Amino acid sequence: MNPSRKHPILLVDDEPEILYSLQGLLRREFELHIAESGAQALEILQQHPVHVIMSDQRMPEMTGVQLMHQVKEAHPEAIRIVFTGYADIRAVIDAINNVGLYRYITKPWDPDELIEVLHQAAARYDEIVEHQRLLNDMRQFVEQGRELARAWAEQPPGALPGSVDPGELASRADQLLPRLDRALSDLSKPSRGK
Repeated sequence: MNPSRKHPILLVDDEPEILYSLQGLLRREFELHIAESGAQALEILQQHPVHVIMSDQRMPEMTGVQLMHQVKEAHPEAIRIVFTGYADIRAVIDAINNVGLYRYITKPWDPDELIEVLHQAAARYDEIVEHQRLLNDMRQFVEQGRELARAWAEQPPGALPGSVDPGELASRADQLLPRLDRALSDLSKPSRGK
């Protein structure tokens, strides 16, 4: 991601004063979208890319966990965070077990800690997206290598096929290997932000 670009974050709470407070705290750090209900949040997700969604648990019509169930289905790469002022252990367990919740935050939160958690969540989003890109690029590379190998097998010894350029294949391999090394290194690190 471009370092000068702010990560888009969706804040969901049925209490306008909470949203106003969060906007004041986070507007310099992130590109903010706000919603006062789960339904409004889903509409925003259809219109804008969102890297992190943070929702209150206790809302009328749709709880934060119910919203996160829908977000997980439609936008699985979005990092999901639920917050609440209530100690609702069942919601915590459901959110962690069923919607792949990144974090569960209780109100009131420490402003500096909240900003740090959101930066960590945004970084986790970047890692997920890069891993997806890497896997897609690796798949294309393997397909080209397979095509090249099949073409070579059909050619007389010493003749190279024309559909895949071996130099281009080697160049792509040189570009993919460092990315693959980073991804493998990331997988061996302990999980952050949990």
